Amino acid sequence: MNKKIGILGVLFTIFILIAFQASVAKNYAMEDITIKSNGGVKNVIILIGDGMGLAHIEITKICYGHLNMEDMPYTGYELTDSLSGPVTDSAAAGTAIATGFKTYNGMISTVKVNDKLVNVTSLLELAKCSGKATGLVTTTRITHATPAVFASHVEKRSMEEEIARQLIEEKVNVLFGGGKEKFSDDILKLAKKNGYEVVYTREGLESANGKYVLGLFADSHIPYVLDRDNKTVGLLEMTKKAIELLEKDSDKGFFLMVEGGRIDHAAHGNDIASVVAETKEFDEVVGYCLDYARKNKNTLVIVLADHETGGLGVGIDYGDPIDEKEILNIKASTETMAKEIENGGDPKEVIKKYTGLDLTDEEVKKIEDAMKSDNKYALGNAIGEIISEKVGVRFVSHKHTGVPVPIMAYGPGAEHFRGFRHHVDTSKEIADLMLFGGDRMIITNGVGVIKGDANGNYRIDLDDAYITLNQYVGKIATNDDEKRLDMDNNGIIDYKDVALIMEMAES
Repeated sequence: MNKKIGILGVLFTIFILIAFQASVAKNYAMEDITIKSNGGVKNVIILIGDGMGLAHIEITKICYGHLNMEDMPYTGYELTDSLSGPVTDSAAAGTAIATGFKTYNGMISTVKVNDKLVNVTSLLELAKCSGKATGLVTTTRITHATPAVFASHVEKRSMEEEIARQLIEEKVNVLFGGGKEKFSDDILKLAKKNGYEVVYTREGLESANGKYVLGLFADSHIPYVLDRDNKTVGLLEMTKKAIELLEKDSDKGFFLMVEGGRIDHAAHGNDIASVVAETKEFDEVVGYCLDYARKNKNTLVIVLADHETGGLGVGIDYGDPIDEKEILNIKASTETMAKEIENGGDPKEVIKKYTGLDLTDEEVKKIEDAMKSDNKYALGNAIGEIISEKVGVRFVSHKHTGVPVPIMAYGPGAEHFRGFRHHVDTSKEIADLMLFGGDRMIITNGVGVIKGDANGNYRIDLDDAYITLNQYVGKIATNDDEKRLDMDNNGIIDYKDVALIMEMAES
């Protein structure tokens, strides 16, 4: 009799949970999901040096001495390949970091499933549904690829006006960067309707105090460090203010991504002086966040790059050492020099004025030939190549490369970010630490017959969410087991499915 009752109880449980599947499948919006952080890290800060390889760090160290990045206790290497091949772009690399999914270059937190475009949930969205305040900070346009992947979903990274709209609709608490030109009057009205305080200047940044703050400090990208005046808002200022606003907004902590976005642009132009200046500014942010984490113990700081740009070589032969004094003596970006030459400036005089270097007749001819090119970047690239070789460094290209990039970590769980890994592994490790605090002992008999039962014990609990996160996120749901963990039936297993399982377990 007892045995029959036990069997009936199990069958009844299965019936109830299967019946519940339909309501789960309808719960598409992340804002409708509420989960707890079960012993997870309170604050998560991800610092991305866009295009920053080991050589970018090394040349900055040569110029400035000890860097804050050297104080990160755990280090590793990130593989960066995308579905497009061994060389990624910032959209695909950012998507991998933000979502745990590989995708094709140019795609923003979306994947294709049987030719259908599917949105992939990001770490920021996961943090938000666990009650954390959220923020994005960059020296590029806030609608550029790296910030975009954390809070928007579009097929093409060029869809920046749509990205702007989605950032506002997602209600990220803090949005700081450039890109005012991508925010139409209608989107700015939407921002104010959604409670955003909108600021455009250093004074506006300093006085901002709202729950939602949109800071647009340049029409396009924020100027290079070398080209700024005293009115230009820098990355460290934005980061300090973002943390100040976020830590007072939620007692459950915050999630913040900060991008040194113009390291990549400088490397594209082979502009060594700007590479150094932008990397130094980024390192100052690393130092500030490290100090914050030391004082606020439940804070995880991750420093990484999305990819390497330029194939930078530090030193070009044994007899021609790097002259760091010449690099530090350069007072403007190659972009500024190119504009002045385009406007009629004499190449020799312009280069001498900003760098102190003398051009040969052959180098002048290279600049004049570049001015005839249809490529709008040709002149700046030529100037960058000439200056780089003169100061003892050389780039192999003006594009991204496929070499691994560094990752560094400090805080609870930092020891998990060692060795060779891919961006998708790092993303899932961050999610694990944010939700569960790291290692969790589990027993699994394989996926059960109930929707969301990842360990086959006929009930939905946090172990199921943990298994789904660590073993299945990043997959297209193709077989029956995977389809039972695809809680919203959209064809993939992502952070939203983990959140839905957690919500069921906690209800």
